[in-house]
Amino acid sequence: MRTFIGIDFPKSLKEQIVEVQSFLKSISKKGRWKYIDNFHLTLKFLGDIEYEKVEKIRQALEKNLKDFSRFSLKISSCGYFKGHGNLRVVYLKPDGNLEKLNNLFSLVEDAMAYVGFEREKRAYTPHITIAQDVVLNEPFENFQNYVENFSFDEIPVEKVILFLSEEIDRKRVYTPIFHIELV
Repeated sequence: MRTFIGIDFPKSLKEQIVEVQSFLKSISKKGRWKYIDNFHLTLKFLGDIEYEKVEKIRQALEKNLKDFSRFSLKISSCGYFKGHGNLRVVYLKPDGNLEKLNNLFSLVEDAMAYVGFEREKRAYTPHITIAQDVVLNEPFENFQNYVENFSFDEIPVEKVILFLSEEIDRKRVYTPIFHIELV
């Protein structure tokens, strides 16, 4: 089963992200648009795991996160990863308590290394994917200005979730397997 560890958002924030995504659609020729229920912040992609490993993952996360306190983030800007003739990924960038987010990422990395997962070699780049393979009709700066002037709710970081990622009816669906509450 394909899995990742991440942070989910309240419905109200997801609805705000859809508003921003709709503006991006309006200035684009084409793109693949993330579904509202799939907006999240990934901490670690685990890939395919055996179901038997779930309990070890839970125990390692519980141990490493037992004293980790809740915090919040804010969305204040956006960016993209370039593709061939398109924007491979368009994302929103979290801001605010990034030091705390990086500490959380490190603790998750340590827990997963203990369970046997390889450590991430690239620097952690927190982002919220809203679209893929986007071809714009207008300059990206128009979208950037829209995002920077949009008033987003805060992202409450209150729990860390192990998600199952599966394709159902040709649509990617993320289902929580378990969560670890932060203190």
